[in-house]
Amino acid sequence: MLSANDWQMMRDLAAKVRTDRSFDVEFRRGESTLDAQEVRIEAVGRGFHLQSDAAREARVAVVVFGAPDLDVAVEDRFTVDGVLYRVVSIAPNRDIDTQAEAVAVE
Repeated sequence: MLSANDWQMMRDLAAKVRTDRSFDVEFRRGESTLDAQEVRIEAVGRGFHLQSDAAREARVAVVVFGAPDLDVAVEDRFTVDGVLYRVVSIAPNRDIDTQAEAVAVE
């Protein structure tokens, strides 16, 4: 079983990784814009393909790494380097950090 010191050590390490290449993002939720929050964003592979009877498209996916208390929700939107992203999922375990997946929508 992990001790309180083990958990804190993992949180400290995650914070070092996260802040190594971090920047501030303002998530948009509905009509509101949240205060800027520090995150790190990393690309996931080369994108994925959505396919239906009507259309076929490729989207770039990214993982957003934030503090355990990052204020983010599914369907939030944010812009990085002129690309609009939409949050599609958030990992349920936020003991060490927050990891959310987002896809480019423009």
